Amino acid sequence: MQINGVFQGGGVKGISLAGAVRAAEKYGAEFHQVAGTSSGSIIAAMIAAGYRAEEMKELIIATSFASFLKRSPIFNLALIGPAIRVMLKKGLYSGEALEHWVRQLLQQKGVRTFADLPKGKLKVIASDITSGKILVLPDDLAKLGIRPESFEVARAIRMSCSIPYFFDPVLLRLPSSISKRKRFSDQFLHIVDGGLLSNLPLWIFDRSVSGSRKK
Repeated sequence: MQINGVFQGGGVKGISLAGAVRAAEKYGAEFHQVAGTSSGSIIAAMIAAGYRAEEMKELIIATSFASFLKRSPIFNLALIGPAIRVMLKKGLYSGEALEHWVRQLLQQKGVRTFADLPKGKLKVIASDITSGKILVLPDDLAKLGIRPESFEVARAIRMSCSIPYFFDPVLLRLPSSISKRKRFSDQFLHIVDGGLLSNLPLWIFDRSVSGSRKK
């Protein structure tokens, strides 16, 4: 039986969604398409890449999520260090360690960009706070002049997981075909956690929604 799966965010707790994947496998379900927001996007990406629930469980148990919380020692100064970093970077941590971890997981299954997955297999939800819109990756990249198939999956996951003021926003630079004659600062979109606008995007596979999006 083929099903579509939508996985919501929820911080570290969202990783427990691997248990739901195990239950689906137990009853013979196979995921045709998957989508996710924030930590749910990690689970969705792992499914799309070919991970089974038992593999996910082992990887999660073996991972210290505290290792994702890295920043320059200068920003660890008592009291003022974290505050200064938030003012300068808009986040307590960069999110680069999380992106690196996801990249390694996906590369073990031969996945780097969305071109390495069946078309439409994975959809990742992020929030474009520059324009105040939901961003569905990779689909919406074409509207921004970016080739969806060449976009790195780990980068999309980091965008979806960038909890405001906890992780830095991800800056997405517009190509010159769109950004020319814009001020330098206006050539970037600031992308953060998808849960800000749609934490459980059940609408994403609703074929009755004719191009519109529900929040």
